[in-house]
Amino acid sequence: MPEGKTVLITGATSGLGAALAARFRRDGWRVIGAARREPADPDALDCFLPADLSDPDGAAALAAELQRRNFTVDLLINNAGVGAYATWDELDSAALRRLMEVDFFAPVALTKALLPALRARGGGVINIASVAGLAWVPCMGAYSAAKFALTAFSRTLAVEESVHGLRVMTVYPGRISTGFSSRSHSCRPVPETPGNAAASAAEFAERVWRAWMRGRRSLLYPWWYCFFLWFVKLCPGLYARENIRRWKLR
Repeated sequence: MPEGKTVLITGATSGLGAALAARFRRDGWRVIGAARREPADPDALDCFLPADLSDPDGAAALAAELQRRNFTVDLLINNAGVGAYATWDELDSAALRRLMEVDFFAPVALTKALLPALRARGGGVINIASVAGLAWVPCMGAYSAAKFALTAFSRTLAVEESVHGLRVMTVYPGRISTGFSSRSHSCRPVPETPGNAAASAAEFAERVWRAWMRGRRSLLYPWWYCFFLWFVKLCPGLYARENIRRWKLR
């Protein structure tokens, strides 16, 4: 049990964030959860901090509140995210800016704000990226772009911070049953993806916790998405044609 260890999780009141909070608490971590909405169960977190990471100043405000309360953080989990199901032509600029703010700029800003304290405590960072940050997904171009950027940030940060003893792990989840799609900005229906029912938020959180405790630097979940990544790399034309069909682009 990590005696006296504290983890800050963004987007901690629903979906993957709530599952991660429950798993780390079960291991004895003190969990500070940040989100726009309060948790349905007041006892789900040790401390809740309201935070709107779609606001360009949201990450700085959250870091300032942590400092004001004298909270020290050993592990930061950048989990908060929003999606968008739309072609580039359909997606308006306001939705694009909000998505990039939450999925990329906020994690970068919050990480940079907490780096000195994390280094001092020999802590770490877990960035929840996405399979869409490893393979382009039509009609999710904005989300893919943000997650590609987050992946690049996370991987380069891992190298740069290794000299300071700070560990960074990048996590690549596929589609998991959390209601994420229903909360996303959507201009078109989302096609069904085979195998989604087998991926649960609780199992995801368990795998993330195990990977972190074992010193892993990356995690792909579910594991069988590796076949999807190979397919995209080896058969880009077929992948493109299949997406044109599935997303009804013509």
